[in-house]
Amino acid sequence: ATSTMAPMRVGLATPLLVWLPVVICMAASAPGSTASRAASVKKPRLLSTAFEPLSAQEALIQLAEQTAGVEANDVYGQGHWLQEFELQLASDFGKEAAMFFITGVCAQLSALCVHAGGVGQSAADPLPRMMRPSFLVHATSHLLLHEEDAARKLLGFTPLIAGHRSHPLRAEDAEKDLKRLEAVGCRPACIVLEVPHRELGCESVDFDELVAFRVLADKYQVPLHVDGARLFEIQPFLGRPLKDIAALCDSLYISFYKGLGGMTGAALLGRADFVAAASPWRRRLGGNPFTSMPFALSCRAAYETHAGSFEARWHKLRTLAPQLSRTAASHGGSLRFVPAEPQCCQAHCYIRGSAEQLDAARDEVLAELDIKLYNKLRACGVGPGKDECYFEITVGPNNIEIPDDVFVHAWSCFFEALQKAESS
Repeated sequence: ATSTMAPMRVGLATPLLVWLPVVICMAASAPGSTASRAASVKKPRLLSTAFEPLSAQEALIQLAEQTAGVEANDVYGQGHWLQEFELQLASDFGKEAAMFFITGVCAQLSALCVHAGGVGQSAADPLPRMMRPSFLVHATSHLLLHEEDAARKLLGFTPLIAGHRSHPLRAEDAEKDLKRLEAVGCRPACIVLEVPHRELGCESVDFDELVAFRVLADKYQVPLHVDGARLFEIQPFLGRPLKDIAALCDSLYISFYKGLGGMTGAALLGRADFVAAASPWRRRLGGNPFTSMPFALSCRAAYETHAGSFEARWHKLRTLAPQLSRTAASHGGSLRFVPAEPQCCQAHCYIRGSAEQLDAARDEVLAELDIKLYNKLRACGVGPGKDECYFEITVGPNNIEIPDDVFVHAWSCFFEALQKAESS
């Protein structure tokens, strides 16, 4: 008999355990792109990257494996399994509450709005500068460099830049600005402290300095918000449990896709009333989709799998850094780390030469050894002599097991190729 069953229609309202396998089957059966074929494709070894990039098929298959115990997708952030994850985060960090966000930008803008008790007018309004809400922040903050100036242009905040661009923000630097503001009857909505500073090679203040910030915040009655996008990475350097670090701040943002390798996602933690007040801002800022299920599931699995791995990852990079610098010097080249001794599993590597020269040498090593030394250069014409380029190196599951001598040999080949190109 011929079946007359209508084809199943799948949408976001369909239960999770029906929806996700269907999508995976569709991806796996696409012409020329089966999961088995994707898994068999040979990829170069990536020496500077914490996680191996996944194909769409691989990512969906991995996501399907993370659905155990989950019967349905959340709806606008409401779902038993998602609330359990948020409660787990709050408990692990010693905070009253936590809320999942699909982006860190949305999480931090929401935090600013709550601390300010609302937002100001547009950036072009005629009000005097200090009558708009403000926040104290370092010049290299993600809020200033990588968010299209949303805090200022979208929400009307005035960023007050404190400290020196070349080193982490310190409490004594912040106090100079707080004193000046106090003298004219003003204070910022909050202090935003990035721990660690990504743009400084993940250099960080130490734990005692964090305590000094807590004392400062209490003295001037200004909330302390920590941008902890890479807090997991720097926790071994700080030498204290995450609860002790989180106890020093009024609010905290953490990321799940950087050092943890989740698909995308973040969390905002703080007092219960603070997190509740952030909920409408998440909605107003467009950060509360019909379901966060794929992202939250991926982040939960990443957190459970990798949160305890950062001590070993930091040790690997600290051991590797001097070896690579010596390798460069032995070939008449230069490869220096910032910080000179990495403070976590991520740092900046500076190499002398032009982008064209360096990329050509990198590609020669890739062709010869099937090893890619770095993905891309983040900036060129930098350093004391304005003759260096730099890239980020991050140690993670993808490269922590690669023997040190593989790194050393690959970089030896790189500097040999660079020497040959310069002499020709």
